[in-house]
Amino acid sequence: MITGLDARAFYFLNKSCANPIFDRLMPFVTILGDGKFVLALAVLLVIIAHKQKRVAGVLILLGLAVSDFAVHFLKGIFARPRPFAALGNVHLLVKEMDKTHSLPSGHATLAFMVCVILANYFKRGYLFFIVAIVICFSRVYVGVHYVSDVIAGAIVGSLIGLALVYAARKLQK
Repeated sequence: MITGLDARAFYFLNKSCANPIFDRLMPFVTILGDGKFVLALAVLLVIIAHKQKRVAGVLILLGLAVSDFAVHFLKGIFARPRPFAALGNVHLLVKEMDKTHSLPSGHATLAFMVCVILANYFKRGYLFFIVAIVICFSRVYVGVHYVSDVIAGAIVGSLIGLALVYAARKLQK
């Protein structure tokens, strides 16, 4: 279901904020929330990081699997079409390979899952939230998600990240 507020918020970020700099930048920013990028980050942490930060890499690997399941499960329930399929005059900047439904955003889910985990294992980890928010903005800007999709993804990803950090701390005790 697409509400009037959702469509207005989408068009504001997708059309009203459109500019040549963002048109070039946002398709690259959106890649940071992609599963392949997150997998590479997790593997890098597992291979080269010190003990505690290596735990973060392992948690991100687990989070990839949990997030993938959760996102596909929820997309099946909500079956919400993507903005470029449901609305007219969308400023579409990426060729969306995933033709599935839009709610919740998988990129937003991964971005927030990762930033919650990293925020618990790195000093000044709160800075990762800035990156996650920019990734969420990019998903609307490039035309593949509604604002509510990325908000839902941020909530799901944050909950997954928190659950994994909590479980890891319980196991380490």
